[in-house]
Amino acid sequence: MVRWEEALKVTTVLRLEFPWGRYHATPWGRNVNEGLPEWPPSPWRILRALVASWKTRCPSLPAEDVGAALGQLAGAPTIHVPAMKPAHLRHYMPQIAHRSVGKRSTTLTFDTFAVMNPSASIFIEWDADMAPSALKALDEMALGIPYLGRSESICNVALVHQVEDRAPVSWRPVAKDDPTDAEILCAQQPLELSDLMQSPDIVRRNRRLFPTGSRLVPYRKTDSARTPATADDWRPTHAAVRFAVHPRPRPTLADAVVAAELLRRASLSKHGAPSATLSGKRSTGERQLGRHEHAHYISLPDQDRAGPSSPIESLLVWTPRRLNGDEFAALAQIRWLRAGRAVSGFPDIAIAVQGFGDVDEVAPEIVGPSSVWVSCTPFAPGRHPGKRITWPDHVAAEVERELTTYRDYPPPVSVEVIDGNARRFRRYRLPPKERLANSRYASMVEIRFAHAVRGPIALGSLSHFGLGLFKPIG
Repeated sequence: MVRWEEALKVTTVLRLEFPWGRYHATPWGRNVNEGLPEWPPSPWRILRALVASWKTRCPSLPAEDVGAALGQLAGAPTIHVPAMKPAHLRHYMPQIAHRSVGKRSTTLTFDTFAVMNPSASIFIEWDADMAPSALKALDEMALGIPYLGRSESICNVALVHQVEDRAPVSWRPVAKDDPTDAEILCAQQPLELSDLMQSPDIVRRNRRLFPTGSRLVPYRKTDSARTPATADDWRPTHAAVRFAVHPRPRPTLADAVVAAELLRRASLSKHGAPSATLSGKRSTGERQLGRHEHAHYISLPDQDRAGPSSPIESLLVWTPRRLNGDEFAALAQIRWLRAGRAVSGFPDIAIAVQGFGDVDEVAPEIVGPSSVWVSCTPFAPGRHPGKRITWPDHVAAEVERELTTYRDYPPPVSVEVIDGNARRFRRYRLPPKERLANSRYASMVEIRFAHAVRGPIALGSLSHFGLGLFKPIG
């Protein structure tokens, strides 16, 4: 619901679209080789682009109307931007000495730019109420802008009545004493049109750090797509989501790690915002420390077949800490898992949600209870064995350590390495994360407890990617 104060507020909004999905620009005062793209686009740059459009595309506009329009836009607007990822290209530019015989000197130059969805829009929102003549002049100048920033940034600019779609992130000006995320170059009032026509050379010649008529304004970004009120409504819901795998073609259990990696990537892509539950990482990018409460991506074979050649019948996302509504909605949107050229022989597979709820309801075949548990996929110890310990003893020690230290199980009565071709299973993640040289040593294992315990039991290295999964016997 829109509050009455917002309904009465009069704004002027420009919509920016980049059909190539790239915005090439360097922040004022930064060197291009720092590799830092300007984000969000600064209001100062936008006003300069409007003046350039007036001078080159529509010089017949009266200076009075142009001055009235741009004078209203001087200040710190609210900027609504889509999701962005920084990227760059490297160019080796020849120097003047390159023309001399025997001299081939070049200079490395970075072309840094922001990459976004080509169909997404940026909205610049000013608190301004303009006269009809000024609005007409602004509309004509906006339509005449061919690009913003460097010439590679093909841009379509239009004057719109309101912010049509709320972008994921909104940048708003704040007071100097408030927490800030960036300082953005804006025009200050009263604005002189001549200030917008200064070139960087003129600014440096006058020994100024910033152009006259401009100032750095502190801004803070807010996640408008996921406000605290919305987050409160999406409380933890389900602990497990099961996906059915289309029968033709089906990958085999030997590629459980591949299926898990692709499912994890798809879930993070659909979710968009960082998720500690789905990724297993904190917002800082560090791995989560704890008791393995984040998502496990598990491949489940046909119950009547076992071994690396068994087809994967379904996929399971199991999160002991439970999924919130946003995370569950992201998983429900997944339709395809595509490996592309990253894995030869792994088909593109179609999946669909088969069930959700508690894990004992969704995947009872890996819950038990039972006192005997046998490897469904091989167990790979998380630590290397010492020189004076045999491999079976090392496996037994690592299984007991993980059961008692991280998963609140009682000490097992026995842990035995059993026959099974563990080498046929993939034991490393997809490139570029890992390659064949990172393949882990692993074995098939049988665990016996004094009393029946409940699962799921997933232990060892890559246990969140399908390795180290045990199934109950009896």
